[in-house]
Amino acid sequence: MELHGRLILFTFLHGFLLLCMNTPMESATLPSCNTFGNETDRLALLDLKKRITQDPLHVMSSCNDSLNFCNWVGVTCNRCTKRVVILKLTTQKLAGSLPKSIGNLSHLTGIDLVNNSFAGEIPQEIGRLGSLRSLNLSRNSFGGKIPSNISHCAQLRVLRLSIK
Repeated sequence: MELHGRLILFTFLHGFLLLCMNTPMESATLPSCNTFGNETDRLALLDLKKRITQDPLHVMSSCNDSLNFCNWVGVTCNRCTKRVVILKLTTQKLAGSLPKSIGNLSHLTGIDLVNNSFAGEIPQEIGRLGSLRSLNLSRNSFGGKIPSNISHCAQLRVLRLSIK
């Protein structure tokens, strides 16, 4: 190969390596990436929507099949896996209860439902959320005992459960 050809090849490979090194791993196409989302997460969110008995601000109207669930109000998904990582519905005047299926949102790192009117018991299934780091259910009307298996949430660093 002549010197000019080697120089072009070297320049191409150098540029390719720089591009690879500057590309965040999360946006790289990996076999685990799922552009269509996760059906388990979608069904759990729809179950939560069914449990909402009052929604005067129509927050839950975005929760339908015309939008991917990652675009629903209060839902944050991992960009690559399309799994729900944060559920944040603070001060939305919502009333209802938490379904057992909340435990199916297995990639959740944060739940923030502060200052609404959720009631009933906190489901035991919340103990299945092994990645949960923050749980803020304060300023709601939950009753009953704190689920004993919340200790299974080994990453839990913030737990807020106050009354209105």
